[in-house]
Amino acid sequence: MKEYAIAFSSFYKAIYAQEKLQENHIRSTLKKLPPEFLRSCGYGLYLKTDSIQRVENILTNSQIDNRGVFII
Repeated sequence: MKEYAIAFSSFYKAIYAQEKLQENHIRSTLKKLPPEFLRSCGYGLYLKTDSIQRVENILTNSQIDNRGVFII
């Protein structure tokens, strides 16, 4: 299982993404992103998963764009 951080363009998108993942039984934590990840709203979701593709599919189907997915 790998740990990931997903960056978003706004705090509200990050919260909405967290809600959509929770609906699909995927736990995540909303936290400040390190500035070296990229210049975004500053917040992202941290999660552990075996299938980041499933997470990305949920976000895409919910029309939530991310600014980047990073392996921790």
